[in-house]
Amino acid sequence: MIQVNDLKLKDDVLPFFNFTNNIYAEEQLLHLLTTAPETEDEVSDRTAVLRGMIANWAVIENFTYRKLDLLQVHDFMVTIVGTDLSRNKMYSWLRLKIAETERQQLQAGLVQLILLLNGLQLKYLNRMNSAAFPGKFKTELLHAISFLNKLNLNNLANEVQEHRFQLRDVIRFADQLKMIDKQQVIAFWKFIFAFEAYWSVAKAVQEHGFTFPEFKDDSFEITDFYNPVIKQPVKNTLELRSAQNVLLLTGPNMSGKSTVLKSIGLCVYLTRVGFPVPAAFCSVPFFQTVAVAINLNDNLREGYSHFMAEINNLKAILNSTQRGNKCFAVFDEIFRGTNTDDALDITRETIHGLAQKQGSYFLISTHLLQLEEYLDGNTADSIKTCFIECKLDHTIPEFTYRLKQGWSQLKIGRMLFEKEGLIGLLAK
Repeated sequence: MIQVNDLKLKDDVLPFFNFTNNIYAEEQLLHLLTTAPETEDEVSDRTAVLRGMIANWAVIENFTYRKLDLLQVHDFMVTIVGTDLSRNKMYSWLRLKIAETERQQLQAGLVQLILLLNGLQLKYLNRMNSAAFPGKFKTELLHAISFLNKLNLNNLANEVQEHRFQLRDVIRFADQLKMIDKQQVIAFWKFIFAFEAYWSVAKAVQEHGFTFPEFKDDSFEITDFYNPVIKQPVKNTLELRSAQNVLLLTGPNMSGKSTVLKSIGLCVYLTRVGFPVPAAFCSVPFFQTVAVAINLNDNLREGYSHFMAEINNLKAILNSTQRGNKCFAVFDEIFRGTNTDDALDITRETIHGLAQKQGSYFLISTHLLQLEEYLDGNTADSIKTCFIECKLDHTIPEFTYRLKQGWSQLKIGRMLFEKEGLIGLLAK
């Protein structure tokens, strides 16, 4: 189960990885970002492709082309391949000789195709070290190069540049194209768009300094993580010991609890899909379930209240652990949808229950400060308490957004209430 809608992958995360130059490559990139592979080996293959891109960076750093050319060549190839241009070459020659407009359009399309694909082949694909990539991607790269080699593009490009690409050449090359299996063409373009999607992620590593994470059982350590959406983010570090699988996070409103939780959740999710992360170091287990509930709202369509949405979210996660899955879950201000007394009781039970699910990790933020005295020593070793620092300067809160170890009992609601003069306004 992967439930990360609150990370807003398309709107907030995709832009940091998106250096693509056409809609098809962008769709491939979004697919990579939003589709989690089933196994750890599949995730590792994705990461290996990205490392292969970086190993070839000297060749592909300036990977580019004219966007309109590529889109037009793609549409032209998909259209012409497999079509019956003529009954015979003589008929083709006579028809194109007479129909000047048709001849010019076909010739222009073929010239555009020759120059674009020959440029991509010579500048990038032929110069890459295919050994840097894992098996499947390496095979697809070699197939793409072989596909282009069969088109004899370099000789054709020379003919074009020397103005020797005449009617007979147009007919011959068009006939060659129409004889190609359409599935080969589709496979070629699918690879090109996937190639650009991976290149785009590799460029994000170069541009933003993102780090490749690692999977490690019984390890949860993320160093200097941050939320890239924030222009001047504060970096924090979280390390949970092998026995600690619950983080209880406190701190006053506006201190940045949700931002910290979202940042950690983002690092875990990106690791899960084989992407680099906004952190200096990241080592976490391979989680079958990743669930991030930052802004869990009422489900009007299903008729659930906010509280029932929380209940169903927790139930789904617990059922996943019952099936033997390793789970990572974030609960922001858990059970805020019910009254304080109920919230205190069931939060305490939830924390104690989750602490028994070793191998899974749970991050919980809360305003229930009474929990500190209610947590007994039975599960103390499994629970880490942290807070987001907030300093007071003459009753004026100053938020540092720093993650500190311990428990916060700071209450600033009353201070802000009085500071804004609400007591006097209410008295009037």
